[in-house]
Amino acid sequence: MPNIPTFSTVKLNENIIVCLWMIFCFVALTYKLGEVPPYHADENFYVESALRMVESGDYVTPVYHEKNRFAKPILYYWMVVSSFKVFDVSLFSARFPSVIFGTLSIGLIFLLGKILFNRRVGLFSAFILPSTYLHFQISRWSTTDMALNFFILFSTYIFVLMCDTNFEKKYFSYLFYLSLGLGFMIKGPPAILIPGLTILGFLIFTKRKNWFNNLCIFEGLIILSIIILPWFITMYWMHGEEFKNHILGNEIKNRLVHDTPFSFYYVGVLIRYQLPWSLLLIFSALKQCANFEFVNHKGVSFNHSIKALNKNIREYFQLFLKDKNEPVIFCCIWILVCLVLFTLLRVEHSRYMLPSCPAIAILTARIFAEMEENSFRKSIFGFWGITILTLLVFFVFSILAGATIFKLESVPIEIYFLPAFLIFGAILLACYFSIQSLKKLVITLAFVMVVIFTSLSGDVIPFVNRYPMKKFANQIHLEKFKGPIGVYQLGSHRARLGILTGRTVVTLHSPEEVGSFLETRKKIYMVIKESDWEKYFSKSELNIINKDQIIKKTKKIISQDLWELDKIRKALGLTETVYLISNN
Repeated sequence: MPNIPTFSTVKLNENIIVCLWMIFCFVALTYKLGEVPPYHADENFYVESALRMVESGDYVTPVYHEKNRFAKPILYYWMVVSSFKVFDVSLFSARFPSVIFGTLSIGLIFLLGKILFNRRVGLFSAFILPSTYLHFQISRWSTTDMALNFFILFSTYIFVLMCDTNFEKKYFSYLFYLSLGLGFMIKGPPAILIPGLTILGFLIFTKRKNWFNNLCIFEGLIILSIIILPWFITMYWMHGEEFKNHILGNEIKNRLVHDTPFSFYYVGVLIRYQLPWSLLLIFSALKQCANFEFVNHKGVSFNHSIKALNKNIREYFQLFLKDKNEPVIFCCIWILVCLVLFTLLRVEHSRYMLPSCPAIAILTARIFAEMEENSFRKSIFGFWGITILTLLVFFVFSILAGATIFKLESVPIEIYFLPAFLIFGAILLACYFSIQSLKKLVITLAFVMVVIFTSLSGDVIPFVNRYPMKKFANQIHLEKFKGPIGVYQLGSHRARLGILTGRTVVTLHSPEEVGSFLETRKKIYMVIKESDWEKYFSKSELNIINKDQIIKKTKKIISQDLWELDKIRKALGLTETVYLISNN
């Protein structure tokens, strides 16, 4: 894949710019990292299991809710345990490995974009990637996804290096398989399937049959076996049929055999979770497709018009397959593999599209680089229209956010940063667009998006989404409690309490289940609403240890009262008391 010559120079070296950007993003990603919302319920698995490893000394078998958990290999658990050892046990520590991999991915995509195209594409890619919501938010979750994404990106980068050096440096091949193996030990087959199918599709599509011999597949299988097999063999030796049945049943059969209907869910994920960058990519693709327009001229038969259209498409793809377009082909296959693979699995989780984000960021960066090289033209259906739309969205949301904050009471000062940066970003974007400084426009938009995401995740959502579980978790930590915790009909609060404490938290649905839960001489904790306490348990021997307030659910506020700020304030003020109770 030959490089396209660099077309411009910059006063400040791109390497320095990217390093400074990585430092800024690291600070943004760690800002109030220990806050719960927004959170993902899967964080429970890794927080609790890693804490259990630290306390029990068993670092081989993950345990969740008193049961062995074989759903994911062991490596990510070890990462969280290592973070606990270094920074002490906390939600911040549990999420820190994802922050590291999210930050390193920024530098890695710069290197990949640079070698696929040029330094400017690499620079723009490094700014675009963390300013997409999917990448930013998953970097703040204690789940396997960001670590997996890093190793997929790293193995892809190593493959491109191998191609760029004509496979002359054999140690690149070993590093490639090492990355695949480490990725597999984080989340299993996707770590090999995504880069493997991408590379396979690229080699077949570009008819590079001789490259298969240069991939050192035999040595690669040995490296993968050395990395992967020891833990799996150990699990089978320790747990026998239990482990085998889980792998063959839950992890293979249940994922491949299902009756879930087909949908285009992931196409929507790629668009909405990468706004506004995804819009530019779509408009660029539509512009390319305009070359295939179908015109049935008078006196020309329909069949002849179809043949002419097919001829135009063939000619376009013949031009597209030239060497200078191979990096584009590679990125397109990369995105297509992610879409097809997870669509066929019929499991709808937006985070599954995370591995495709680097490819989309690189293609979007290439569009900016080409526009900068050719001096971008104002078109209401192209870049100009997308920029104006982004400016309008920023202005509208800054006004709405400011008006809402003004109506609320006792708002922390940091909440005001959200509307301030929205309006500030809109003004800067308008200025840079007016002087046609594309580099400053891209960097500014990325900077503003990261600041907005940081404000939302660290300040706004925790303020709006009140969660008393943090107060109760602190109480439980003070008493160094290690037993089970019950949550009586409180829905998502179970996941929050589990993430904050790292303990086994079970949902109780009826007084009978509470009775069974209490049938122990050991000390237990339970969280319950005041209304349920007075109705069912006030005369029991349970004691109220602590209390707090939660916001009552208001089902119609979004659909009916969006523009009535007084009603929003009233709805946010509707609270009810919850108790932390114990049996002794």
